[in-house]
Amino acid sequence: MTRPDATELLTTARCLLLEGLLPALPSELGYDARMIASALAMAAREIELGPQAAELEEGALARVLEPHGLAGLTREDARALLSQFIREGVFDRPGPDRQRLLEALGAITRARLRISNPKVLDHDR
Repeated sequence: MTRPDATELLTTARCLLLEGLLPALPSELGYDARMIASALAMAAREIELGPQAAELEEGALARVLEPHGLAGLTREDARALLSQFIREGVFDRPGPDRQRLLEALGAITRARLRISNPKVLDHDR
């Protein structure tokens, strides 16, 4: 493995921005610098957690669609079909299908939040 890896480079760049450059910037550029730092942190988390989140989403969607005889779809096709089913009201009635859907959507949302805004998950604890 090559050192430093992409995540380490992003982390180093973020630290340099926040600790070295931000204090030297004019105050009107502070918000922009913090937004860039946030984007660097999010990119590092995407590299680190993105594959796991994609795998989790694929499995969660498969568990929702499998009872309808629709296992083995690509993630994109599963998303499109699930969206269609939701629009058509397939999951409107309480029951196991709806429960699987809600559990899947919750798990997918938490996985995405771990990448985009992990602080939100800290508030739920």
